[in-house]
Amino acid sequence: MFLARAYAIAVLEVLPFFLQFLGLGLSETLGEGLCGSALGVSEAEAVRYGLVSEYYFYGQAFLVLLALKAAYALGLVLLRFMYPEKDPPFAPLVWRLGVGLSSALLLLFFLTRTLPLPFPTFQGLALLSPAPLDPLSLLMAAPEPVLLGLLWRARP
Repeated sequence: MFLARAYAIAVLEVLPFFLQFLGLGLSETLGEGLCGSALGVSEAEAVRYGLVSEYYFYGQAFLVLLALKAAYALGLVLLRFMYPEKDPPFAPLVWRLGVGLSSALLLLFFLTRTLPLPFPTFQGLALLSPAPLDPLSLLMAAPEPVLLGLLWRARP
């Protein structure tokens, strides 16, 4: 049963979201994490005061992805309460969504840490340098292979 492992999957899905908060207080020691410089400043303020860097947009992409993963974890817990004995008929769709979110986070992590990615500027496209690889971002991406393995074993 897919939802039988819903609590373990939900904890691993939401773990990077909570680990990001370590970057707020321990950024000198652990680094800023996946969201980095996108925390604490709106896009309008960042543009107005010239705080926009390539890492700001990387951080925004990771913020959206972590929010989706947290919403997915909440949905899994709610589905576990709604269907306590058996999986719902749409369990394969829920499973695919979880695999897609975890795969997207891993892919985005590897792409932003290894390759120069295109970035739109006023002068045209520019290639960005890869984002720094800090201990907190490694810690945040570490549960994803375990989560994918758990999702693969629990597939409906």
